[in-house]
Amino acid sequence: MTAAVSAPDRRRWRGPKFLLAIPSIIWYLLFFAIPIAFVVIYSFGTKDVSRLLPVDLSNLTTKNYADVFDDTFFKVFRATLRIAILATALCVLIGLPVAYFVAFKVSERWRAIILAAIIVPSFTSFLIRTVAWRIPLAPNGTFSKWLTDIGVVGEQGIQLLQTQTAVQIAIVYNYLGFMILPLFVALDRIDVRMREASKDLGAGRVATFFGVTLPLAGPGIIAGVLLTFIPMCGDYVTATVLGGAKGNMIGSMVASQFSQAQNWPLGSAMAVLMIGAVLAVLIAASVIYVVIPRAIRLLDPVAQRLRAARHERSAAAVAKLGSEPARVSRVEPMRMAMSIWTVLVLVFMFIPIGLVVLHSFNGGVSFTIWTGNPSNKWWGELFDGGSTFALALRFLVIVGVFAVAKRLIAARGALPNRRLNWLGPIGFAVALVVNGLITDWFRDVFDFVSIGDAIRNSFLAAFGATVIAVILGGLSGVALARRPGTWSKIFMGTVFLILVTPEVMDAIALVTWFQRVSDVPVLGYVFREGIGPFSGGIAKLWVGQSLYASAVVTLIVRARLSGLDESLEEAAADLGATPARAFRQITLPLISSALVAGGLLSFTLCLDNAVISTLVSEAGSTTFPVALLGATKSTIKPFWGVGAVVLFIVTMAALVFVARVLRRSGESSSQIAATLAGS
Repeated sequence: MTAAVSAPDRRRWRGPKFLLAIPSIIWYLLFFAIPIAFVVIYSFGTKDVSRLLPVDLSNLTTKNYADVFDDTFFKVFRATLRIAILATALCVLIGLPVAYFVAFKVSERWRAIILAAIIVPSFTSFLIRTVAWRIPLAPNGTFSKWLTDIGVVGEQGIQLLQTQTAVQIAIVYNYLGFMILPLFVALDRIDVRMREASKDLGAGRVATFFGVTLPLAGPGIIAGVLLTFIPMCGDYVTATVLGGAKGNMIGSMVASQFSQAQNWPLGSAMAVLMIGAVLAVLIAASVIYVVIPRAIRLLDPVAQRLRAARHERSAAAVAKLGSEPARVSRVEPMRMAMSIWTVLVLVFMFIPIGLVVLHSFNGGVSFTIWTGNPSNKWWGELFDGGSTFALALRFLVIVGVFAVAKRLIAARGALPNRRLNWLGPIGFAVALVVNGLITDWFRDVFDFVSIGDAIRNSFLAAFGATVIAVILGGLSGVALARRPGTWSKIFMGTVFLILVTPEVMDAIALVTWFQRVSDVPVLGYVFREGIGPFSGGIAKLWVGQSLYASAVVTLIVRARLSGLDESLEEAAADLGATPARAFRQITLPLISSALVAGGLLSFTLCLDNAVISTLVSEAGSTTFPVALLGATKSTIKPFWGVGAVVLFIVTMAALVFVARVLRRSGESSSQIAATLAGS
């Protein structure tokens, strides 16, 4: 007897193709498009501090745009563009050899290791990495004293803090990883046969690189430029922490007009002009990118004659010597040079993080000045000679118990080996907690009310924003992958616009928008009173941080589902499953790994958010980046380094989990790098 199935002609309701993306469309309209449109409108108003919204729109004027171009703004504006353009060029020059070496010159195992070494510092807190540069750049720090001792600088030490040079160094460092990843992805996707064919046709390595490899890597270079240049122009954190009056940038100047001067019209005009300048530079770069290949093609006959002449000289040399000269002697030095360069770049990327960890145990009163001895307050009993032996013994016993348990369980076959792999890290963590190395550390950190509350708020804000991002990004990613159409082009344009818009622009748009909707019944209540036990400030952080995070989840889910066959979902529909049931039982399991990876990645991004959190947060909802940014205005205490290490550990745990989830879904190290690069 055959099982009864639903009648094939059963009528099902089918909504529009963008049905699943409707929540994201509403969210982006409400908290991205409309707020930015109001910023543009505010730029034509006049300042009126007597109003709740300090903007008078009764008499629209262009005076704000004329006032923008005073000497101070124009000087800062020009300096910002110079810093951003130079930093972008340096990131390309530094990162391209590293990406080339990882893509073509190393094995899969070493590729995974090097990519992990690039990803770890790149996804460490942006603010923590920036603050870390105060350690080597401090005029009375260890590095400055060493340069003084060897006679490189005078007795006054290095004088780089509060200058444009300090901002330039930190910006290159902060964005270097986000240049290397898209460059690697673009190079890794080049068909090796294209490069081999070029060499077989007589082109040398240099000609192959400039004639084949570099043009094919053009999309990756453009992606890297977009991921670095646009955020650089709106950088708010680096200029605030390291720049001072001499290293001010347009992002911090725009923010000050809203948070301090309360001159919304002038700040809006600055923001609009900043976006216009960024777009103009990108258009100019695009023109150059189009013109250069055409110029190369025009010069191609000359290049061919030169290659032919060189080939004739090489053939004559071979005939004279009687054998072809070994090419290994030319290849190996280049490969060695690229490997050394890659190691130096990786060391450069890890030095600030290592300094943060070291100085979190500083025994002095300043985080940036190392006293030469670690603080017992942070290390607990580790340096207490009377109990060190007992501590080490307890530690080894606990770890040993978990190791033995792993072997016994594996011998009985009660659990699969992939689940038993977690017993080692769990045993290590339990040993740390039992011995007080972690519990004492946490207890001391949370003794400081400001940092304890800030860390708690950071986790609350990041968790709520991640939940929103996963829901919105998951639904819109499925819609883009399974039901594309004309709408998908518009929606994808909005997603990329969210990704490339300077964060300071999003922040000021949301600040003005939250005040405007304060009288709207539902929205006003949520952003004033909050939701349940969560304050209105936390609700604002959820909204602000979810914009970028949801765009990231959308791209990850879309990429994951686009590579999977639709046959399972079509078979479920043929067997009578409703769209909701097919989504729940078929589609959702297929994208579960992408949702987990996107969620964890969103959590790390939200945990690190400083710009939106600084402008949007209120009293009682201050996050750790906001509190640390405020602490940089005076002497930073060592316990701030402890908080930084706590967030670093959480971020690294999330990244490791993301990598494991993507690995279990069958992705290689190259595909994982592409996911993290947004490709």
